[in-house]
Amino acid sequence: MNCSNCGAEITVRTSTCPSCGARLTSSEIDRLARDLGQATKRALDLGVAAVDKAVKAVEPAIDSAVKRVGPVLDDFAKKMRPVADTTVRVAKEVADKTVQVAKPAVTKVAEVTEETARKVKQKVKKT
Repeated sequence: MNCSNCGAEITVRTSTCPSCGARLTSSEIDRLARDLGQATKRALDLGVAAVDKAVKAVEPAIDSAVKRVGPVLDDFAKKMRPVADTTVRVAKEVADKTVQVAKPAVTKVAEVTEETARKVKQKVKKT
C-alpha cells in the first residue's frame, strides 16, 4: 500500500508513513487489514493446494506398499502361530512341573508350621 500523502510504500506494521510521517487514516488501516487478509487467504489456499498435490502424488505409493506388506504380515502371523502355541504349551508344562516339585515341600512346611503353632498354643494355655 502507498501513503495517500506522499505516495511512499507503507508496510502493514506501521500506523504512520515512514517517509513523510503522515498518520494513516482508519480507512487506510482498514484497507491494509483487508489486503493482509486477502494475502493470508491466498497463501493458505496455495499451501492447501500444495499439500493436496503432495498427497495425490504419494497416495499410489502408499497404496502399493500396503498391498505388498499386508500379505507378508498375514503370512508372518500364520507362521508365528505354531511358535506362539508351543510357547504357551511349554510355559504351562513348566508351571505344572514346578507346582508338582514344590508342592511336597510347601505341604511339609505348612505341616511343620501348623505343629509349631499348636505347640505354642499349648504352652500359652499352660501359663
